[in-house]
Amino acid sequence: MAISIADMDLLLNKNKVNTLMQLQHQLYDRDMATVILFEGSGGMPMSHIVNQIIAAFEPRNISYNTISNSSEHWIKYCFTHIAPNGRISFFDRGWYSGILCDDESKTNIYANFVNEFERYLHNNRTNVVKFYLNIEEEALKKHKKSFPVELDGESKVFNDEGKLKDFSISKNRISDLISHTNTKYAPWDVIEVGDFEKTIDKIADMLIMRLSNLVRSPIEPERFEILEIYPNPRLDNDFSESMDKDEYKEKLAKLQRKLAEMQIKLANSDRSLVLVFEGWDAAGKGGIIKRLTQALNPRGYDTYPTPAPTPEEKSHTHLWRFAKNMPAPGHIAIFDRSWYGRMMVEPIEGFCTDLEYSRAASEINLFEAAMQYGRTIVLKFWIDITKDVQLERFNDRAADPMKQWKLTDEDWRNREKWEIYEKYINSMIQQTNTPFAPWIDIENNDKRYGRIKVLQTIVDVLKKELDE
Repeated sequence: MAISIADMDLLLNKNKVNTLMQLQHQLYDRDMATVILFEGSGGMPMSHIVNQIIAAFEPRNISYNTISNSSEHWIKYCFTHIAPNGRISFFDRGWYSGILCDDESKTNIYANFVNEFERYLHNNRTNVVKFYLNIEEEALKKHKKSFPVELDGESKVFNDEGKLKDFSISKNRISDLISHTNTKYAPWDVIEVGDFEKTIDKIADMLIMRLSNLVRSPIEPERFEILEIYPNPRLDNDFSESMDKDEYKEKLAKLQRKLAEMQIKLANSDRSLVLVFEGWDAAGKGGIIKRLTQALNPRGYDTYPTPAPTPEEKSHTHLWRFAKNMPAPGHIAIFDRSWYGRMMVEPIEGFCTDLEYSRAASEINLFEAAMQYGRTIVLKFWIDITKDVQLERFNDRAADPMKQWKLTDEDWRNREKWEIYEKYINSMIQQTNTPFAPWIDIENNDKRYGRIKVLQTIVDVLKKELDE
């Protein structure tokens, strides 16, 4: 039975359509986000099947996504295209197509990443339902007439020998990937595609079963063991380093010129740069960021402060609001505070649960590994000062009318919890100081010394990464 885009009469019977819509409303009422992902070979016939399933749902609470190639890196796409609570994200091909169109030698690495990503979704109460549509080449040829030439073009689907391009990927590779990623957090349902009407009916039955089970038994997020397994560079601090004004001016000018050169190199590469600045109140993050951005072309960077999350941001997974600001190739993203709030202020002030805190390091390490896979250089700076120096800076701000706006009652309250914050900070670093995204500790009792150390580090890393 051949179908075209123009012939979209709904093939499902009304009872099944009504059941799917009722389940959709129940998911919405329970504020449950859901991913329904379709993978498989088959070009337009596969899209016709997906379109038929999507047509059974209320369109106002769904989103449609596809990853057709690796030009927009699929890992960033993973984190940013999951719909908020109460909505359904349909993927007509998703992160698995991203894996299959990438280098085969990386398949196992990416499969492990995907398993952890789907576990992340599960623990953030996002349901994941996955279908692999197994379409044999002969069945695809049978439906060749259903390809709308004006939309897809036969040349994009068939190669010069008349073979379907989707079958250039070996069945063994696909089978191994499905087996490797068939987890309890996101099991696969493999559907053998034959007659379109029967195939769509089979998918609907499976979808009704899966969604009904999810409505009856909502996700119970896991508690993770906290693993403080990485070294803590803060333990080596003696805060003895300083720099005089003349040396500072000379080095600052030289490093700013070098940064401008390195930004041009970055812009002409397929790499991007993420700079994370965390530190004590009054540690000097703003002054460092100012000297950094003075050297950069504003068309090539963005700076993101991190205020309390908005209602929209709260309706997504925790990392969504940061993932959507990841830089494009050639660009720089500067975070003045970041996703690490989940490991400091949030648990101390009661803004996240104990369960959420227990998973924070694992989820952040996954997120930063995703950046590395996506050709992003990640530099994380902890701007460090002593408690006595913080008090001096607070008093200076209080006495200076031009700086009083920088000092708040919250700053004084946080200072009273210095020992508690230090405990969480050290634990944070020991959980997330990974080889692919290490923490760089900046002793900033002397601001001139700290600024130069940050700029020198960025220059050195960019030179190494881009020259290689």
